[in-house]
Amino acid sequence: MEQFPPLGRALESILPKGTNDFEDPHRFLESPFPKNHPCPMDWRVPPIFPPDMFAAAGHLCRQGGVVAYFEPSLYDVSKGDCHFGLTRLERNAIDDAARTWQAKMIPPDMVWDLWRMLVDCWDQPLTPQPENHAKGEPLPWWKPALMLVMISDLACVRVLKGKIERLVEDENGVPVAVADDPSPFEGWLETSYLIAEQKSREAGTEFRPPATLALMADTAVACVLPKMRVAPVGATLRNVSRNLSLLPGRGEVRCFWYGLGKDAVPSEDLETLDILLIPEPRKLAAVDFVPHDNGEAPAAELRHNKWDYFHLNQSWIDGDKKRRQFVEDCVGLVNRAKDQSRSVNAVILPEYAVDYDLFQDLCTALKMAEPKLEFVISGSSTNCDHASGAPRGNYLLTHLWDTPDDPRLYATQSRRKHHRWRMDRTQIDTYGLSSVLNPKVPNWWEATGLGRRELQFHRFRRQSAFSVLICEELARSDPCHEILRAVAPNLIFALLMDGPQIKQRWPGQYAANLADDPGSSVLSFTSYGLIDRSNTRGKYTANHSVAMWKDDSGTFVEIAMPSGDGPRGVLLSLWAEHVKDATITGKRSIERAWRYSGHYPVTL
Repeated sequence: MEQFPPLGRALESILPKGTNDFEDPHRFLESPFPKNHPCPMDWRVPPIFPPDMFAAAGHLCRQGGVVAYFEPSLYDVSKGDCHFGLTRLERNAIDDAARTWQAKMIPPDMVWDLWRMLVDCWDQPLTPQPENHAKGEPLPWWKPALMLVMISDLACVRVLKGKIERLVEDENGVPVAVADDPSPFEGWLETSYLIAEQKSREAGTEFRPPATLALMADTAVACVLPKMRVAPVGATLRNVSRNLSLLPGRGEVRCFWYGLGKDAVPSEDLETLDILLIPEPRKLAAVDFVPHDNGEAPAAELRHNKWDYFHLNQSWIDGDKKRRQFVEDCVGLVNRAKDQSRSVNAVILPEYAVDYDLFQDLCTALKMAEPKLEFVISGSSTNCDHASGAPRGNYLLTHLWDTPDDPRLYATQSRRKHHRWRMDRTQIDTYGLSSVLNPKVPNWWEATGLGRRELQFHRFRRQSAFSVLICEELARSDPCHEILRAVAPNLIFALLMDGPQIKQRWPGQYAANLADDPGSSVLSFTSYGLIDRSNTRGKYTANHSVAMWKDDSGTFVEIAMPSGDGPRGVLLSLWAEHVKDATITGKRSIERAWRYSGHYPVTL
């Protein structure tokens, strides 16, 4: 076994079919390669599409741990111990090369030169050897690879539709935001999205966007998606880029980016984002938690069982009358919320609130009541596959309209929960469930299938995207937190069926982690049912907080359920602030961070 795999092997793994889909790549070479050069012909020409270059160079940097050896300081670029840096002239040249690549849509001379320096190291190891450490010298391919990451990332500065703002300095050196036109590469990306969408329509299946923006990079090795924020801390590859994110291959988690190429996406500056939170179910009966049927299992086996399963009986939507009333109540809350806002832009319900059919009916009714509604999010016990006999489980449903002006143009997406809920004896006691979930069993697990794990990112405003987590996904770092931190969505919603959302409990801890890195604003939101049971049980001081807001500015807000009886909700108002993000290579940009503005109780 080779102790130190060479660079060429890593490059072949990320670009297995070569750098480009050319019949004769040799004709593009301006300077010939020696006959005995180790790099095969298919990899001698640099990738012509920036996301492919980002995937290739980024994969090499990640495999070789290159960023750990990069010295960010502009004034001390020779630290020794294999460290390296970039001079001001090199950084300016990177900017010029990115602009040229974007304008001409072909790699500029600098990219050719750097790629040649890279493949000249085809047989060299990915990591420094003892002789490198002895001399204190970095590997010769490290700097070219990192520069190619930066150039390809900057060449995709406007891969999102619409005018995107960037930070420049005026004649006095004062940073100002200017708007850029859409990226010329966006047409290439839109084509792949349109092809995938057309295929899904022809097959009658739910639309699934391509797994990556790259065209040649193997999605089993790495995927490339847009990026929203730059983490202010850390020294990894995700601290280097500001427009593209390098994700793991589509193995354990499949990622989807929705909204690329949407022309009618509203601007963050037109109005606030007003979200109606409806914490259903308001009431939960103990008998809604149903132990799994153990059949003819012997009593001795049950006695020694260390875990068992339960499922949730959605009694609050059981039967046509309750379902109609559920929709009417939600519509009524939207109409009451409109008394406090120019428009209700979104409606969010917690984990397990509805099922798929009710969700679709609810979205139709809500859009009729509020034409400016942009999206609806809810937890569900079924998805679109339930008609074909798929079992009940724990799902996330998102419903987004392509434009606020046409209710007919929309898409509904679903995915399964990543982790099962486990209730131990402490939780069973807190929520008063010992009469239905026998405490003799130490751990009661939620009876839901997991299957293929997915993570979705939805672009809802011009420079903003959100992602949604389901309960335990907020706390469990595997498998999605690495991806969340790479893409860095502006907003993260966590749907729960949990106790009070207060700073001292677990959602506050994990929301704070994501607010610090990558800088996302996080809203955790639970139904009121278990809060009500906990308050009634009286084990802890009564609390009515159904939601909690945390952002990177340090704002921490607990949002309480309105007092009273009957349907209740909270109108949460957010506004988008310009923030200055910077990579560890010194590249700055103006991004959007959503801030808490206020909340107001809504009752019927």
